[in-house]
Amino acid sequence: MIYTTCPHCGHVFQIKRDTFSIAGMNSIIDQRLKEGTYFTHICQKCKQPFYLFHPFLYRDPVLKYILILSQQKSFESLPEDEKIIVCKNVNQFLFSYKVLSQQLNLKFIFEKKKTLENRIHHPVKFDSYDSINQCLWFYKNQQPIALKLKEVEIEKVYDRINTL
Repeated sequence: MIYTTCPHCGHVFQIKRDTFSIAGMNSIIDQRLKEGTYFTHICQKCKQPFYLFHPFLYRDPVLKYILILSQQKSFESLPEDEKIIVCKNVNQFLFSYKVLSQQLNLKFIFEKKKTLENRIHHPVKFDSYDSINQCLWFYKNQQPIALKLKEVEIEKVYDRINTL
């Protein structure tokens, strides 16, 4: 059980949530991570949605990555042959999941996201890479934005470590 407080009304409650998942183990968790709704909770008292932060470890042994949502800095007994990404907040975790689950280069996509946000002066959410049109898709307030890549950038999109 996880104790939490609604950031809108201050309602204190406890909720049962998984703190560990392996890719393909639970299709509901996988789907909600893909949709970006896994950490979303609606307060029973004020009915306002918010992100429910709780420690969570997600492992994809096929793509060889582990995502950890935690304020903790060090971890023991993790596989050395897998990429380990520690996220301090839900948005970092969901972004990293979106990128890594598509076998894309996390650093490159993050840089393109920041460049786009600086250009339009608004936060965006990464969605996917369109290999046919060679563009990255983002959302700004539920409106899609395509970011066309230059020819020299296309080879940087995929995480070559995981795709070889």
